[in-house]
This record gives sequence, C-alpha cells and structure tokens, in this order.
Amino acid sequence: MKKIIYTAAFVAACSATAVAQNTTPSSTSPADTTRPLINERTKENVREKANEVKQEVKEKSREIKQDVKEKAGEVKQDVNQAADKAKEKVQEEYEVSRSYQQRNALAWFDKGSYMASINLGVGTGAGSGTYLSLRPQVGYFFQPGLMGGIRLGFDRRLSTSYHANQTGVFLRYYPFRTRISGFGGFGYNIGREYSSNIGADQKARYNSVNLEIGTMFWVRPNFGAELALENNYYDQSDPLAGRNKGGRFRFGVNYFFGRPNR
Repeated sequence: MKKIIYTAAFVAACSATAVAQNTTPSSTSPADTTRPLINERTKENVREKANEVKQEVKEKSREIKQDVKEKAGEVKQDVNQAADKAKEKVQEEYEVSRSYQQRNALAWFDKGSYMASINLGVGTGAGSGTYLSLRPQVGYFFQPGLMGGIRLGFDRRLSTSYHANQTGVFLRYYPFRTRISGFGGFGYNIGREYSSNIGADQKARYNSVNLEIGTMFWVRPNFGAELALENNYYDQSDPLAGRNKGGRFRFGVNYFFGRPNR
C-alpha cells in the first residue's frame, strides 16, 4: 500500500511538471513579442550623441573657414608687400638708369642737332646672289633722341644687270643716348628698278617700307659708327631682284653737327 502511494505521488509530480512546461511558453510568448528591441532611453541617447557630433562638425567647419580666411588675408598681404617691393626696386633701377643717362648723355642727340651719315648694306635672299646698297642720309633732331630726315638709296645685285635707285624719308629714335646708343626706326621710299629684262621705255617703279634696329658707337668728338639690321617690304619688285629683296646688314659712319662730345 505504501508503495502504491509513493508511485501515485511520483506520477502526480511528473504530470504537474509536464503541465507547467506546456503552459509556460504560452504565458510568456505575448510579453516577448511585444517588447521593443531598442527602448526609448537608448533612442534618446543615440539622438543626443548624433546632435553632439553634428554640433562638433559645425564648429570644426567654422574654425576651418576662419583659418582659411585668415590665411588668405595673410597671403594677400604678402603678395601686396612683394609687389610693392618689386615696384620700388624697378623704380630705383629706373632712377639709377635715368641718372646715368643724364650724366653721360651726348650732346649729339640734343634738340636742334644735325646728323649726316653714309652706310653700306649687304644682303642675300632666298635665291643665289648677293646685293649691295649704298645710302647717304641727313637728319635733324626735333626732340632729344628723335630724328627725322631724308635719304637716297642705290641698290645693285652682283653678277646681274639689276640695279635700283630710291628716295625716301625716315624717322629714328635713340632711347639711350650715351657713347653706346641703341636705336630703332622706319622709313618710306619711292624707287625705280633697272635690269636687262626691263625695256628702256618701261618704268618699273615701286614703293617700300623699311624697319631697322641697331647700335651706334662713339668714336671721336662729333664722329660715330653704327651697325644695324634692316628689313624691307615692297609693294612690287622685278622678278630678277624679287628673290633678293628683304633683310640686310648695314655698317655706317655718322657725323654730328653740334657741340663736340668728349
């Protein structure tokens, strides 16, 4: 009897345990399914942290902009200072050069002076052959260093029958008027050509413009020498000479009528 009671009690205990296990999931399941994965407290912490990061980014951005603005101002100031120094340096060099020019300027180039010169030119063109030119000229200085005048020209191509004569006017300027003086100028000429293929009754006339750049050297009081490079542009030219019309080197001697330079 005692054994039967123990057996019945054991079976009842096992049954109660089984019933408890079957009822626990159903009773806890609704609570588990309705519980949020992130609670409101966590969300609030995330929002606060995001706002803090956003505020830090804004502050850093303002700091960077301010730094860039300050650096730009410093760079601009440095550039302005460098430009001012360069300007002052150029002005100083200009004053030194002008002072030197004034101390060493030759009276040759003063307003009212005259110059007579003659020079010999040599040139070669695209074709074979060489031509020579002889050019006397007289000039008058209207302003210090600025001279205008008239000239004659005689051209001849070697080993051919071609030659030409011309008359023209010219303008020349000497920016540096010391014993070594650079110059530049231009001229306008009217001329006539002669050659074996031009009839005696045919007038082969032409107009030309020439540009020159060169250097003049003081030799003795009132006497100088010059070297120049000249280029000529013609409206028309005889075929026999056309290949050789163009640039030429010139060497000349000048005599200045004015106060002697020593």
